[in-house]
Amino acid sequence: MPRDNESYLRLRSVSDGGQCLPLPEADKVEFLHEGVVRRVAREEYFRYLPVSPRDRGWDLYVTGAGRIVHAMPGTPDPGHPSPYYYVWENGRELPYFGALYVTQGEGEFDSKFTGSRTITAGTVVLTFPGVWHRYRPLPNTHWTYYWVHFAGGYPERLMQRGFFSPRSPVLRTGVSELLLQSYVAMLDRARSEPPGYQQLMAANVMEILGVAMAASRGQPQPERLNALARQATLLLQQRVEELIDMKQLACSLHISYDRFRHVFKQHTGMAPYQYHLQLRINRAKELLNGTRMSVKEIAARLQFDDTYHFSRIFKKKTGMSPSQWRGETK
Repeated sequence: MPRDNESYLRLRSVSDGGQCLPLPEADKVEFLHEGVVRRVAREEYFRYLPVSPRDRGWDLYVTGAGRIVHAMPGTPDPGHPSPYYYVWENGRELPYFGALYVTQGEGEFDSKFTGSRTITAGTVVLTFPGVWHRYRPLPNTHWTYYWVHFAGGYPERLMQRGFFSPRSPVLRTGVSELLLQSYVAMLDRARSEPPGYQQLMAANVMEILGVAMAASRGQPQPERLNALARQATLLLQQRVEELIDMKQLACSLHISYDRFRHVFKQHTGMAPYQYHLQLRINRAKELLNGTRMSVKEIAARLQFDDTYHFSRIFKKKTGMSPSQWRGETK
């Protein structure tokens, strides 16, 4: 039987041969009263979760999650509690973030900042605290989507730092197996409640946001280019105490430097030189903490021009000089 605040509905199944087809006429509507139609779906599961002070202290917590399969237009199931429940005419504002992932069909998304937008399979739609929004399948069609609502300081900081914006909430990710696995694992944890399930579900949300962030930087790279970027990061990690000519590295990978730089930055979020420089700074921290080497010796080992150059770069990256870092971490 469903738990409190949980609903699991199974309605008549329709064989569609894998295509996104309208349901038969008899399944299209269920009248609640005059002018109000309840949404009909082949299957729906949702769960709203209690949140403890400990969960809030984790800085990212889930307030609800679910999925709906082959949903037709109509009023949502009344089992959704306030403030989640809404009708299309009114829309809603929530005090939480949301991430909706459409895996089949087409729909309409409308918000305070975007106006009406058509969304298709392979799209993540983000909703933001205090921002009015609404969404539904297109008329005479159905769609399938997964959703999660979450809150905490972590997503708020991501928004403040410009990773996501309520002005650009629609992210084209493609139909991603990684995204789907994250949503499915999260719903499994909502059902089974293993120890620490809130924190485990928060990890799923972080993965969902990470994939969405990658999508916001551009279209997914072909696997060959992803493999090339992974190979390059491994080489840079192995040669952390060397100076690397990035143009020669690109040549050794049989790709132009401009293309290499673009692919690498999409994969890591950093240009190759900056990525390698950060590895060198991290290695410097290890040497400062774990050895008695002088700052001058560390600078030479990591191929900096001189002690002044090393100290200037180290302070720019960490906010402290190498000597201050050593003193603070002892």
